[in-house]
Amino acid sequence: MTRARRDTPLLVSAPPTINLAQPLKMRACRPFSKRSSGNNPFRNSRLTDRQRTWTVIAVAALASILMRLRMLWSPVSVDEGGYLAIARGWAHGQVLYRDMFVDRPQGLLVLFRVWDWATGGNTGSIRVMAMLFGVLLVVSTGVIVREVIGETAARYAAVICAVVSAAPVLEGYAANTELLSGAVAAAGLAVGVIAGSKLRPQLWFFGSGLLGGLALSLKQSGFDGVLTLMVWLTLGAVFCRAERKVAVKAIGALGAGLSTVVGALMIHGALTGWSRWWTAVAGYRLGRQSAFARADWRNLAKTIPFAAVVLGAVAIVAWVGVRTVSGGLRDRLRLSLSPGSVVLVVWLGASVASFLIGGGFWRHYWLLLAAPVSALAGVGIAQRAEYKRLLTATILVPCLAITAWVYAGDQARLNIRAAGDHHAAVDERVAKWFNAHREAGESLYVLCASSAVYADAHQDPHYPYLWIIEVVHAPNAQNRLVSYLTDPKAAPHYIADYQNPLACDSSGRVSRILRSSYQAVAFIGPTIMYERNTVESNRFTK
Repeated sequence: MTRARRDTPLLVSAPPTINLAQPLKMRACRPFSKRSSGNNPFRNSRLTDRQRTWTVIAVAALASILMRLRMLWSPVSVDEGGYLAIARGWAHGQVLYRDMFVDRPQGLLVLFRVWDWATGGNTGSIRVMAMLFGVLLVVSTGVIVREVIGETAARYAAVICAVVSAAPVLEGYAANTELLSGAVAAAGLAVGVIAGSKLRPQLWFFGSGLLGGLALSLKQSGFDGVLTLMVWLTLGAVFCRAERKVAVKAIGALGAGLSTVVGALMIHGALTGWSRWWTAVAGYRLGRQSAFARADWRNLAKTIPFAAVVLGAVAIVAWVGVRTVSGGLRDRLRLSLSPGSVVLVVWLGASVASFLIGGGFWRHYWLLLAAPVSALAGVGIAQRAEYKRLLTATILVPCLAITAWVYAGDQARLNIRAAGDHHAAVDERVAKWFNAHREAGESLYVLCASSAVYADAHQDPHYPYLWIIEVVHAPNAQNRLVSYLTDPKAAPHYIADYQNPLACDSSGRVSRILRSSYQAVAFIGPTIMYERNTVESNRFTK
């Protein structure tokens, strides 16, 4: 006797009722079937309601673009410029992780390299990329909440996410890895929760795994989306016997998609040089700066006030959402594999882990929490509909107010008002000065580091470490710097002195090289421009 063909989707008919004012209605854990919206107090399946949700999501996406628009003409940040400079050097034949060091996987450099090619080398267009990924984050957040909770919560979640994820004081305008990987991870999670309602969910889960792998290829901590799905499906396999086989297949498809991308990264790493690749993407971070080594807790204390303004009220309202979706969680898991029971809470937990594991705790780290906190805040507002206007205003006004304060400033000081970045404006001036004075074959080194100069000047770096933390802590970095500055053929013709040489070489060797082989020729703000001595240059070339 043959078994009947399974033509039902992966999820039960509807997420469990999660109205705290009413008793929870349980259903038997049975083969998944099409969801109906009638049992969910947050979901209304009328076409007009769905249209309203997508309209709000579209408006929220547009708002996220407009909130970033003011920064489109501001100088790129150190991280944006550094990634772009490394991507250009890679495109020009330098070997990744050997000639240029970056503690990020290859996917990030591929993205910057492709974008730079597509835009004809326009450095400022990086901010357009940030806008697009910001839109992806907003839309993905709205889709996730719509699938697991309902229309009303999705609308509020999308609006909140659009505002807080674009906050300039959290560097939401920049193409940083937290925004890029977070947006792709959220997209993967959205595809995963959609997969649950499909007749053949394995292909969708495979696609979700691919997106999860791409998020990891942008930053090692981009695991929150795929981890959330893994936890949900694993809990379903453990607690929901009738659906164990289907859940296991979904886990396999998700893992296969993830392994496809991670495998490609590992193959390229092996071809490039396994030891260098592994050191860059894992060993360096674990040993030099992460939650497990040299975590910068002082920096965390410095950034908390900015995060409190942007995310504080959101987190309070999100707590209502946490109580809503987690009430009676264990009993519901035994009876239903609905993602509404698990996904949003686990997503928040995974994002907190992603935030903590980085160790640097810069302002943009807080962007990792923007989407899941916004999602739960949307649920909280939908649960307290009688206070929806008051709650929405309480959440958005602080962020909008500090954003207005930042953008009310002079264009030349926007980076300082937004993120305390005093280098950005100087970087552009240094790059312009270098391009005006350079001759063919002459190169520039930024001492100890301000990597955006290389991107602004379209100058490939010839020293592998572009961030000061790497100059100080990377193995043999200071010896390589001394060798570079004294190399008869490769030594830079110009040096832009941003930091005291003793900050990157306490032995004083770099200071002695500056005194003996270079002379100061210009002052650009606090930066001293040095040119190699003519006599020294002639001696080197003999």
